[in-house]
Formats: sequence, structure tokens, C-alpha cells
Amino acid sequence: MEKLEAKLKAVDWAVRDVLVGTMRSPQQLDICRKHCFYYIPAERLQDSDFPIRYVALYQSQYVFGAQAGVRYYGEVMKCSAVRRSAITEVSPRRGTEGNFYYRFDIREWKQLNRPIEAKETGFVRDFTNLFLLEHSIRTPELWLRTEEEYRLCSALKRAVWGDTINEPDNGLAFEFRGFTVSFAEGKIFVSDEGRAFARYEISHFLQDPGAVVRGIRRECLQRDSMRELSKI
Repeated sequence: MEKLEAKLKAVDWAVRDVLVGTMRSPQQLDICRKHCFYYIPAERLQDSDFPIRYVALYQSQYVFGAQAGVRYYGEVMKCSAVRRSAITEVSPRRGTEGNFYYRFDIREWKQLNRPIEAKETGFVRDFTNLFLLEHSIRTPELWLRTEEEYRLCSALKRAVWGDTINEPDNGLAFEFRGFTVSFAEGKIFVSDEGRAFARYEISHFLQDPGAVVRGIRRECLQRDSMRELSKI
């Protein structure tokens, strides 16, 4: 726990230097892993996305089935803007030979200690940081934006996955920003002095933790603002 806290406090949440890119097929994954590189159409990246220091490979549920999720990542050694025809390891689709791509040469592909479970569809590419890559359980957690969001998500996971979460009257709850987050009847309640002002389905949290975390944080910020206004 102390090591985790030290790593968490060292995170610069403004830096998103891990590109998470989608694999189109097992064949593409095998070739990229074998030759230690990754490639993506240049139009999918902006100047503000750089520098990119790591690449993580996302394997969708639709294409990879039981092997879905994020399993491999690697440090970027070199990034080059090239024509698609220059990426000879993988044959280009007809008509794309002249298109510009970014090619990332990877030092080596490493395997995560625990694969990050795929919990979304239609994903193309996005950015995260190395801390979240190493400590996320499901892919939506990769998009958490602050330490506060991470801590809230961790508290929710501990509560939701606890053995007593579905037992009646278990009294399970924790504090967040001066409000109470509690659990009952398959729902997450956010309360102020015993009165619930927001609720979320636990099933929704399991599917998209990030969305629920952002929702709870937003509701608490709004409630906090109302508190301050009432004092004026």
C-alpha cells in the first residue's frame, strides 16, 4: 500500500503519454509484436498528443473474444511519419499506399501482470498514463483524469467487490468530499446529511466505472456549490 501511495503521489495527471491503440486482427497483433512496432493513420493524432512515450495494444471483444483487453505495452524508441507503403511488414489496403502514418518502433513488448478487461465497444484510440495502465482493472478506468477520480474509483471497487455488498442492511458506506456514498438494493447512493441527492446502478459502475465516477464527482461539486451559495 505504501508503494502504491508513493507512485500515486508522483503521477502528473496532466501528462497522457501512453497511446492506447486498437488492433484490427490477431494477424496484425502477431506482426506488430514480432517486429516490435505499431502504426496508426497520422490523421488520428494531433500535434498536442505528442510526445508519446508508450504504446498499449487494445484487443476488442468483437475481434478477440476471450483474449480481449489490454495485455501488451511497450516503450517508444522512435516515431516516424511515413507513407503507408513504407510499412512493409503489413500489406496496405488498396488506395491507402500514399497515406501518411505514424510508425512507432518499440523497445520490446511487455505483458501486463494482469490483463485490463475490455468493457467498451467502438474504441479507436485514446491516451492514458503509465500509472493507470499498471493499476486499472477495466478499460474505462484508463480514462480517469485526476487523483481524486482514481481514489473514488478505488473506493467504489473495494465496496462493490466486497463480500457483503448484496447483503441487506450491511451499512457499507464511505465519505467523499463531505458526502456519504452508500450501497443498497443494487444501487450506489450519494447523500447529504442522510438525504440522497444522486443514485447510480451498481451494474452501470461495473460496465463503465469512469462514467459513474465522473457523475458522482460532478454531483458532489454541484451540491458543494449549492452549500456555499446557501451561506451567502
